[in-house]
Amino acid sequence: MASCIALVAKENYPLYIKTVISPSQSVLSEQNLKYWYLIHTCLDVIDEKLRKVDNKDLYLGLLYLIEDYRIYGYVTNTKIKIFIVIESSNQQFHDTEIKIMFKKLHAGYISTINNPFCDIGKTIVSKKFEELVKTMLQKVTNPIMNSSQTAILTSNNSQQSLTSTNSGQGTGEYTI
Repeated sequence: MASCIALVAKENYPLYIKTVISPSQSVLSEQNLKYWYLIHTCLDVIDEKLRKVDNKDLYLGLLYLIEDYRIYGYVTNTKIKIFIVIESSNQQFHDTEIKIMFKKLHAGYISTINNPFCDIGKTIVSKKFEELVKTMLQKVTNPIMNSSQTAILTSNNSQQSLTSTNSGQGTGEYTI
């Protein structure tokens, strides 16, 4: 579903960034810099929206459409900014689906910072939050498959195989 999920502090420094490309824990790894640039371009858009409107709704909607990406934004009451970057080539999503994703991320962030051992204002390191983000990132649709197809990844000893089931048209197996 998403290509990148990021949280940015009130002072506009990254608290968390996770991409489909990079499984690394580093907030600003080399692969994440492209997404960080895209997110950084949206910070001014968020500031403008927050100044103009009395925000009762935390969801800001589509912030920016740049290159092949759509960037959506959400701001918490404490001015933590949450971004979801979706590739434009992926299927279209309704605002309600994206709002649900933001609400899940916000709830996950709240449970993370409610941990007494969490350093607020530092990079987020939480296994629960990481699992939540991974489930959202794993829902990225494969451009080879149609929306009517489902993919199941299974792992053997030395190789991975991808089983694709198409409704009513049989099963195909591909080895990666």
